[in-house]
Amino acid sequence: MPNLLIVLKTELKINKYTNVNKGVIGLVKGTGILREMNKRKLLSLIRKHGKTSRQDLVNLMNVSKNTVSMIVDELIKQNILQEVGEKGAGKKGRPKIIIQIREDSLKAIGISISKHNMNYSVINYYGDNIESESFKYNCSNPIKTKNKILEIVRNLLIRFDNIIGVGIGIPGIVDSDKKYVHESTHLGWHDLSLDEFNILSIPVVIQNSVNMGAIQALNSEHQSNNGSLFYLRVSEGVGGSYVINNNVIEGGSWTAGEIGHISVDTEGKLCVCGQKGCLEQLVNYNALVNDLKNIGLHPPILSSENIPFDNNHLKSSEVKELMSKYGINFGKALVYIVHLLNPNKVILDSPYNVFDDFRQSCLNYIQENALQITTKNTELIFGKQRYHLSRGAALSIIINYEMIISIV
Repeated sequence: MPNLLIVLKTELKINKYTNVNKGVIGLVKGTGILREMNKRKLLSLIRKHGKTSRQDLVNLMNVSKNTVSMIVDELIKQNILQEVGEKGAGKKGRPKIIIQIREDSLKAIGISISKHNMNYSVINYYGDNIESESFKYNCSNPIKTKNKILEIVRNLLIRFDNIIGVGIGIPGIVDSDKKYVHESTHLGWHDLSLDEFNILSIPVVIQNSVNMGAIQALNSEHQSNNGSLFYLRVSEGVGGSYVINNNVIEGGSWTAGEIGHISVDTEGKLCVCGQKGCLEQLVNYNALVNDLKNIGLHPPILSSENIPFDNNHLKSSEVKELMSKYGINFGKALVYIVHLLNPNKVILDSPYNVFDDFRQSCLNYIQENALQITTKNTELIFGKQRYHLSRGAALSIIINYEMIISIV
């Protein structure tokens, strides 16, 4: 894979935490900044490697053995790290003591909402699920929804210790720095501040929910954090997210990655954005419902994890033809994406992935209409399962925790 050359100037907007979880990390002053940065880097490396040793960390971090030992010993005392045995003796004959992050130590909360559902997840530092729940909830009323989220978080803070933050995914145009929703057509929210969440005792990250899904997809597919990824998700709407080196690109007006509003049929249905034939209008869940009804089939039930097509759908020649058409429409939109953004990988998070006709028609269109060098060097991944937005929201907390420290 060739090195990625980015010539488009893009502002990476990263939240700066000003409050931190007491008992896990304190405010950093003076020379403590460098030590705190080393601590976060060390935790990040252990998370990515699963298990490692002090000497391996010295080599990976390019710091002194004393620096690593002091941080490791401190984190062991705080019950964040633990020693789990020895690795065979090296050339010098001294075995390595293996260390890992305790699975019951640092945790993160993630919450995602849609028009009729709310989901939350609690994960450990490795991203493993500890607890999750999905339930019906009408999120059209912003005040009630905000209060419900606060209720969930406060309850989880009582039940779980060492929570380092909460991530909240909201469908719509979200300014993550100001915790402000400019517009969410799916929820009916407009110009809404979410700064009430600042009263919580832990850091809060609020982003577009598709951005959270991109983080979960990146983790679930075990993709390298280096390079670039475009993530496309299909549900009540169609959204996209562009990630470079684990950083979500929000854009100047927080709409980067809005693939749903690429027009793929100039004679198609009028979209709320004013264009005709937007991808979202042609292939989202409502479009699926209408198309299936038109051929006399009952639509499947929408789920945050999957859309369970039954045998009538999977075996129907009419549905296969429909899925082929959907695949072509996705291919048209993705040609724009791979040409303009040139990502290393594209992950398609769609319930339609179960259909061979969908996957093949999408691939065929891209291969026939995109530059050969682009198709050759872009990996298209059809996700085998739906990615959990709430778990991605929690993972975003861990990623931010590793990159950002509080400075006074």
